[in-house]
Amino acid sequence: MSTVATASASASFSPPSRSDRKTVLHLVGSRQDEFYHDLSVLYARACDDCADLDRERYDFRFAVVHMDGSWSFPSGLDQKSLAEAKHMPLPAAVMRISEMAPDVMVPHMFCVEGMTRFRSLFDLLDIPFLGNHEYTVWPATDKATTKQLLEANNVSVPRGELLEKGRKDMPTTVKVPVVVKPCNEDNSRGITLVKKQEDLAAAMDYAFSFDSRVVVDEYIAGREVRAAVIEEEDGTLTVLPKLEYFLKDIRTSAHKLATDQNGKLSSDAIKAAKKDGDRKCPADLSPELHERIDDMVKTAHRVLACTHYSLYDLRISEDGQPYILEAALFCSFSPLSVIPAMAQHAGREDLLHPKLFHSFLERAIKQRKPVAQRVQEDIALAPTTDTLNSFERGSSSNSGTQSTGGSEKA
Repeated sequence: MSTVATASASASFSPPSRSDRKTVLHLVGSRQDEFYHDLSVLYARACDDCADLDRERYDFRFAVVHMDGSWSFPSGLDQKSLAEAKHMPLPAAVMRISEMAPDVMVPHMFCVEGMTRFRSLFDLLDIPFLGNHEYTVWPATDKATTKQLLEANNVSVPRGELLEKGRKDMPTTVKVPVVVKPCNEDNSRGITLVKKQEDLAAAMDYAFSFDSRVVVDEYIAGREVRAAVIEEEDGTLTVLPKLEYFLKDIRTSAHKLATDQNGKLSSDAIKAAKKDGDRKCPADLSPELHERIDDMVKTAHRVLACTHYSLYDLRISEDGQPYILEAALFCSFSPLSVIPAMAQHAGREDLLHPKLFHSFLERAIKQRKPVAQRVQEDIALAPTTDTLNSFERGSSSNSGTQSTGGSEKA
């Protein structure tokens, strides 16, 4: 089993005075569609509903982005507070945030725009936030780019093809069984496991209905696990106890979120999707497999320039080779979120929820840097055309070679 480091991940706190309270702004909502908007509210509400949050130290507030582009600042995330909150345009919202002067922002927006542009907005406002920056999320939200970056750094990924609507609509190199998935969707939206050639066209049409770019990966029969990396206060990386899902084939949206008969998220969509016996943490893996996965996800965390934490979906083939399927670089830090759920099995008091969440809030606040220094660091970390071209050349030159795990690179 993966050894969890003993370094403390939480700051030692003295009882704060009311004037010392830190203002924490939860950023919620989406302009993309109702699903992402409601999902964001659902997770943010689950985070704020935790009875153990330190409300003496933190003043939790809310900013909601609506589908028409307007903003509101409700007093809470219950239906009444959301309905009564006054809507305002972006310029007025920026002014309101400036007046509020939050010490840190917690992002709960799961659409691509929410995980990138809206985080950039807070960077421009010089407000630190918990988790990954837009220069990390942009390439990581695109499944094809994630695979390219990881493969160029000898991290095993499934063999696959990138297809573009109107240019290349059907795969030519990978053969069924395959997994078809939109490049820029999460929560398994648009994903299909295709076992028969005659079903491929319908799966492609379905995926293209979500995105003009689609990844078709070889299906890896075997086990599915999730692995999370967290940063300790001293900068070292710790892999939390891994979670294994017991599946018939692949995880779909039904395994993650429960919906009603109209396809809308239910009020307990997160908890209702979890079934007794459908997962196990810590996962029962050999020491050798734990070590290989630990090396892979730590490498991925560094390659993607992650901040505070990162999360990965992996398949383990029947011959014991792990492959990273994709990166999931977001977490709402509710008691139901996967990273806190993994952390509670680590055997460390400082990682129990919400202590890890509090620790990340404090670290984000402390990491606030002068604007000029932060701009230079962001420019240095951002992927460029030159670096992506070098990844392409490296990937091409490594084609057919062996990965660090000893099996053929995907």
